[in-house]
Order: sequence, then C-alpha cells, then structure tokens
Amino acid sequence: MIIDGSYFTGMLSLGIIWDIDSDSPTRIAERDNLQSYIDRYERQYLQLVLGEDMSRQFWDYLSSHSAEDKIEKWDTLKEKLSEKGYSPLANYVYFHYVRRCGVKQTPTGTVYGSTEDRANPNNLLVSAWNDMVEMNESLFRYLCGNKGYDGFEFDKSMLEEINTMGI
Repeated sequence: MIIDGSYFTGMLSLGIIWDIDSDSPTRIAERDNLQSYIDRYERQYLQLVLGEDMSRQFWDYLSSHSAEDKIEKWDTLKEKLSEKGYSPLANYVYFHYVRRCGVKQTPTGTVYGSTEDRANPNNLLVSAWNDMVEMNESLFRYLCGNKGYDGFEFDKSMLEEINTMGI
C-alpha cells in the first residue's frame, strides 16, 4: 500500500521487471511473490517503528482516507517511508525477500540458489539492513521531534546494525 515493486531497482534490484505489459506466467508469479512480501513486511515494519496502536491508525488512514479528509502527519510519514531510492520500508522488505528466497545479485543479474552450493546473500542482507538502520535513525529523530506522533513505540532492534559475522 505504501510501496510497490518499482522500488526494487538499483541497489535493491531483485531482477523482477515490475511494469511490463506483456506478462509471462513466470513474471506474474515473480511479481505475486514479491507483492506477498510487500504486503506482509510493510505491516510488520510499521508495527516495529510505530507500535501496534499507531501503526493500526496509520494503516487505517492509508486504507480509507479520501481527498477531503487528509491528515498531514500521516501524509508526511507516508512520504518519508516511500521516497524512491531512500525508503527504509523498501530496504526492510528487500532484506526479508533476499533472506527467504536465497537471492544473490550479480553484475549479470539475479541468481537464485537451487542446490546446496547456493549463492551467499549475506553481503546484500547486511548492506540493505544497515542502510535501513541509517534511514530509521533519521525517522526516529523525526518522530521524536514531532508531537503529532506522541506515543509511538520504536523497536530498538530497528536501530541496530548487523554484520556478516553475527556480532
């Protein structure tokens, strides 16, 4: 609802072409799979950075508002989460997609591991997560500095970087 497959280009490329009119069954399946990750992890991300109550209010607003009943704080938050090329939400979805699907981005395209010698996606995971953490720090400061978001509950794990060593 906030992002779509068009966010997964450049550093977040998954090799899925999102906006082509002629669809093969494979392309449809890839897009449906990615959309299922977006649907699941968008909500999870919002719960982690806003808390259960505020994320529900935000989600309800996104699901039901009309042009007449705009609420500036929610529109601003949506803009912060959906900026192309700088979306912590896209990084969070990417992290979970790559982790679960065993995807590795290479100079010649995306590689999906199909044997025991699967491509190691750790470098992609660490980079995507740590970039998200940087964006989350900015989001956290924004939420703290605006009274309209009083009562948000930011999970501190969303501010912790990771590395390939698990340290």
